[in-house]
Amino acid sequence: MTTIPKLSWTPTDEQSAIADAARGKDSIMVNAYAGCAKSSTLQLVGAQIKVPALALAFNKKISKELETRFESNWSVKTINGLGHQAWVRSIANGKITLDEKKLGKLVSQVAASCKTRLSSEQWGDIRQLVTKAMQRGIVPDDVGEPLTPDTRENWQAIAESELSLGQDEFEFIYELAREVLSESNVLARRGIISFDDQVYCPVVLGGKWPQFPVVAVDEAQDLSELNHAMLGKVLRPDGRLVVVGDPKQSIYGFRGALTESMDKIRGLSGQWLNRPLTMTFRCPRVIVARQQTHAPGFRAGKANAEGRHIRLPVNGQGHYEAEAQAKPIWSISQFLALASSKASPVILCRNNGPLLSMAFKLLRRGVGCYMLGRDLGKGLERLSLDIAKEDAIPADKVAGLIRDWREKEISIALANHKDERVEGIEDRAESLLAVLGSAEVRDAGGLRLALRKLFSRDSGQIMLSSIHRAKGLEWDIVMHLDPWRIPSKWAKLAAKTGDTRQLAQEHNLKYVCETRTRNVLCEANLEDFE
Repeated sequence: MTTIPKLSWTPTDEQSAIADAARGKDSIMVNAYAGCAKSSTLQLVGAQIKVPALALAFNKKISKELETRFESNWSVKTINGLGHQAWVRSIANGKITLDEKKLGKLVSQVAASCKTRLSSEQWGDIRQLVTKAMQRGIVPDDVGEPLTPDTRENWQAIAESELSLGQDEFEFIYELAREVLSESNVLARRGIISFDDQVYCPVVLGGKWPQFPVVAVDEAQDLSELNHAMLGKVLRPDGRLVVVGDPKQSIYGFRGALTESMDKIRGLSGQWLNRPLTMTFRCPRVIVARQQTHAPGFRAGKANAEGRHIRLPVNGQGHYEAEAQAKPIWSISQFLALASSKASPVILCRNNGPLLSMAFKLLRRGVGCYMLGRDLGKGLERLSLDIAKEDAIPADKVAGLIRDWREKEISIALANHKDERVEGIEDRAESLLAVLGSAEVRDAGGLRLALRKLFSRDSGQIMLSSIHRAKGLEWDIVMHLDPWRIPSKWAKLAAKTGDTRQLAQEHNLKYVCETRTRNVLCEANLEDFE
């Protein structure tokens, strides 16, 4: 039996107000800024609720932590774990096989059965289109409880908006993609599922859900349409919700997270009490001050560090040095000198290409480093195979093939009026070219070996990561590399046409980056690195 730790701190006034609200009957919406002790606040809430209750977390790490904080009347699940359980209960034999390669296998099988030869690019397009259709809750022939009707128009809208596919490309893969999803659902009913199926299948095909009078959910700003539908299924009709999240950390719209997710959750319950959490116990005072415009009322705890905000390079007096020489220069030793001997520094950037360039600059200077995100490394490796399959293709020719791929993909995106897709295309091409530019890489095979090394945790101590991947983490010292990349030019262009959603996510991205530090925020440009 888990022993719940007693409170070792005095709750803040905001935490006490949330705990008081938990004793009532209304649903609670907690808007919590970065580092504002959400987990300990949820522990306070949990102690007030004695009926059977469910707490949902996005990953196992958070769910394990919540398990140590909640009494036995609480059931703590990850979102995928809850869906998995609901699907197991719904199938005849109750046996599940988790196959992460399921969808890829089906693409190949369906193409073979139709006697259709696919290029690696077409194979990838079909797989991605099916995944995006699942995220929208499409079911072939509208069987079950689809969230989006199974119409050709809806499939094409996804192909255009999510994948930047043209009319001819869509026409070629539409029927194949739809057949793949149909076959995937047949296998799921036999108990063969993928990670995505764990949420998709029970929500739209009919899982057997437990119901609770109280449901708490963390990181609510990142919920998708499928996640919202799941909440509606596990909440008892007379139940209430405890929703915790930070709209200012909403940065995953490109992954299917709903814009203004927390506001849309309000439709799942009747009466709501709104409660803030504004006091951060992580962020230094200098960061809190910088974020006042974006996060009004953000406050620092009494024990928080004063912190430092530094732009490299600096002169002897610690000021940014831009006029002393024609081109300001900074070194890695200047950055490392800002950290204590025990601190693990991190370099964050909006885009992956500059990070990979930075990584090789560090390695050439004998400084060990690695990139966070092995799936990113695998994705770049797969793309390199699509572009230059033979290992022996020399580096200069590979560079030309990468540039050709970039120009083709950008042309397709622009022809379909999907300008926002261009930056992702450029980032992938820039990433491959950055790795290819290493002195050790002589051919396509060397490119792939270099990618594997960079994404191995054995490569060194300095971590490099995109800001998206750094969400939920914290360090003593954070470098924001190329801060000028936020907001992106595509977000600014969209804002000029009246679509401000991308621009809002860009401002959120800067907030997420700066609030990862416990002490020092450093800004520097890659082109100024010596």
